[in-house]
Amino acid sequence: MLIKEAQVPFLARKISIDLLNSGYVTFPNNIENATKEIEEIIADDVAWEREIEDKAREILANQEEENEFLFYDVDRREVFKLIKSKIAEEEGFNLKRDERVDDLAHFLVKELWDKELIDYDVRDGKIKNVIYKSVMEFLHREVEARDAVYKKIENYKRPLVPGSEEFELVFQRLYEQELRKRGLI
Repeated sequence: MLIKEAQVPFLARKISIDLLNSGYVTFPNNIENATKEIEEIIADDVAWEREIEDKAREILANQEEENEFLFYDVDRREVFKLIKSKIAEEEGFNLKRDERVDDLAHFLVKELWDKELIDYDVRDGKIKNVIYKSVMEFLHREVEARDAVYKKIENYKRPLVPGSEEFELVFQRLYEQELRKRGLI
């Protein structure tokens, strides 16, 4: 998945702030309404990808059930990727990162303008580029933040078990600190 559900509110806030700071955009109602709409659009995009992944998992499971020897010497992850890409292609969902972010940015500009949540006097492409850059920067910095959190957790005196409740709580706290440090929230 390109964007995870937990990242959506942070990403929506970053896009809104970057639009405001660009100097190209004003928010006729207020920035919170635009942020909420951005969050809903990104959440829908994430949900769509999750549906595609669920369909791919179901197809893979059915194929394995029908012919258990078919996947004897095959990497399940590669088969899953192939099935996912076929379903995505059929549904018109772009899995290529740059193109997907570009499509998302274009859709956000259109929806925010149509719903009169933003106003601007420049070409649509400039606004789309601000959003595209914002998303790409977020994704890059988010990976850095996540890596920093894992390194901090590795250096804890008492080892934390990944997946445990304690691990998740510590991870979330440290993750938010790292996102703040990087200006993502």
